[in-house]
Amino acid sequence: MKQLDDFRSYLMDNGVTLLELSRKESFAIAKRWTSVFAVRSSRLRETVGLKAIDKWMCTTDDQLILLFLSARVTAFPISDNSRPCTANRYIGPIIDLSAYNELEFAVFPESYEWTLVHTHEDGALGGPYFIRNDGPQ
Repeated sequence: MKQLDDFRSYLMDNGVTLLELSRKESFAIAKRWTSVFAVRSSRLRETVGLKAIDKWMCTTDDQLILLFLSARVTAFPISDNSRPCTANRYIGPIIDLSAYNELEFAVFPESYEWTLVHTHEDGALGGPYFIRNDGPQ
C-alpha cells in the first residue's frame, strides 16, 4: 500500500517511529478505544476541523498509540478499510498528520484521555476530530 509507505516515510523524516504491536495487543487496544470513544456520552467533548488539528499540535503526551481503524470495528463503522485494526506505539514529536487522513487512524495517549481521529470524512464532513474524555479512565 503506497500511501501507508509514504506515511511511514513522512513520519521517519520528521523523527517519528511507529512500533507495531502484536495482533492480540492491537485487538485489546481497539476494543478499549471503541468502548471509550465510539459511544455517545456527555463525558466526551469533541472539537472538529482546524481546531482539532490545533489541539493535537499542542499536546505534550509522549506515550502515544496510533491505531489504524477498520470497518471491522462495528461500533465505529466510519472506516472504509477492510484490513484488521493495527496498533502502533508512536514515538517522537507531534507533527501534522492530516495529509494522510485516507489511511483512517486515531492517535491517543495510553491513558485514553483524548483521541485525534483522521478519516476520509476530514474536511468535507467536519473532521478531523479531537475528542477529550472527561470521564474516569
